[in-house]
Amino acid sequence: MAHLIYLRNDLRILDHDIFHKLQHEEIIPLYIFDENTLKNDVLNQPRLGDFRKKFLLEGLQSLRKELQDRGGNLMVSSGNPKNIIAEIHKKTPLQGIHFYHHDAPEELDRTQEIESLNIPMFSYAGDYLYHPEDLPFSLEKIPFVFTAFRKKVEKYAEVRPFFPTPSKFSVPSIIDDWGEIPAIPSLKIDERSAFPYSGGTRAALDRLEHYFWNTDLLAEYKETRNGMTGVDYSSKFSPWLAQGSISARFIFHQVKKYEKLRQANESTYWLIFELIWRDFFRFTAASEGGKFFKIPRNYVPKTSTAFEKWKEGKTGNAFIDAAMIELRSTGYTSNRARQNVASYLVHDLNQPWYAGALWFESVLIDYDVYSNYGNWTYVAGVGHDPRSRKFNIQRQADMYDADETFRNTWLKGDF
Repeated sequence: MAHLIYLRNDLRILDHDIFHKLQHEEIIPLYIFDENTLKNDVLNQPRLGDFRKKFLLEGLQSLRKELQDRGGNLMVSSGNPKNIIAEIHKKTPLQGIHFYHHDAPEELDRTQEIESLNIPMFSYAGDYLYHPEDLPFSLEKIPFVFTAFRKKVEKYAEVRPFFPTPSKFSVPSIIDDWGEIPAIPSLKIDERSAFPYSGGTRAALDRLEHYFWNTDLLAEYKETRNGMTGVDYSSKFSPWLAQGSISARFIFHQVKKYEKLRQANESTYWLIFELIWRDFFRFTAASEGGKFFKIPRNYVPKTSTAFEKWKEGKTGNAFIDAAMIELRSTGYTSNRARQNVASYLVHDLNQPWYAGALWFESVLIDYDVYSNYGNWTYVAGVGHDPRSRKFNIQRQADMYDADETFRNTWLKGDF
């Protein structure tokens, strides 16, 4: 009997709790293109847009190769997870189903459906920087504000060591069809893109090698992180983190290694600071359940021509339009740009923040359900910090694009 590893946003074998634990067992790693994700959203937008799909498929190809190089394989299927796992269980009886726990409503629904199969289920907390068992407070008593959360975990919790990559895997010989990974969309990489990279662990490690060890850009991260043009103003780890091709825990320990061998300064700390923000959103979602997302089920936001112009980068505000054109052209835009376009949609155009969150889900290659909703509710003033987050767009443009390089880069040829 084999163990099934139900993969979602954890497409790696480096620092993966489940692969580490089961490396001497017979395993069936499984990735499912969930039928829900393949549908359009309530605004009739694709939930999985072309750029995110391309990055995902590259990550799956990378993971399959890593497994095959070690005697394993990756099963790929499409449809309803419960039905697919039931069919596998009929052909190859399963000892258990192993998976990373998620606290988003849709993921929880899927887990509950699979539990009805009455196959032993084993949940792991592998998507955090700090393990939940090591927090200095219970999930019910998570600090309401990020600063309090950060100070407590920094003082009282430690990041666990990461798990090395297993050298060998075993899969059931009875399986002769592991499924096809769909063809990768032939999207041309825009030469202006700030993220011209592929999905998968190898690409993530190459980026880390470049950003840390080849260029020492990590030592300047705090000074450059609000940049908007080019590939090196920030680490660019977020797409691989969202895909699970690299873990927050592994990045943390690489930062610590860099601090030991090269230098420790505010910039090296600030990258860890950002990883703690990521944890804060995840643990808050675990604590609050569906309330974290601030949206009742089956809610459909009312949109307008203003929303459509925002999506297309045709608002007439050059700074906002440049960011939205970059986003639709590449699947990526900077953190600084995201804050501005979100504020503009909500506070200047008076459009529902949820519509913007749905658009980001469709197009962003680094879409992450917790960070996406955490950041949108923060900007909209409906999250943990209810203060107004209305940005002065002109002032932001003057501060972060004083020479108009960003605007000239993305508006050229569009007007």
